[in-house]
Amino acid sequence: MAYQEEETLESWLNKATHPTNRQEDWEYIISFCDQINKELEGPQIAVRLLVHKIQSPQEWEALQALTVLEACMKNCGRRFHNEIGKYRFLNELIKVVSPKVTRVCHYQWQPWSN
Repeated sequence: MAYQEEETLESWLNKATHPTNRQEDWEYIISFCDQINKELEGPQIAVRLLVHKIQSPQEWEALQALTVLEACMKNCGRRFHNEIGKYRFLNELIKVVSPKVTRVCHYQWQPWSN
């Protein structure tokens, strides 16, 4: 990780959600969150990237993306929250929720509703 400045949101997310990861890679997840906070358009770009990953036909990649989303909700502040709260994001998310991940989504989203 010597050249962290050169990493993009997309590269951090690809590393954090790579289908061959055996478990969540928190180094990449937190680096993704940090990069969101550094970039002016970070929240908008991150949301687009996350929607794409959540829509992945590979279930493990999609579940890792949901973990990244939860980390972003906890670490990226108001600008990110505003993007997540937009109808467009929520509509995209509802389209892809399958019975296989519904339980995980409900568990992760519950704290956001309080």
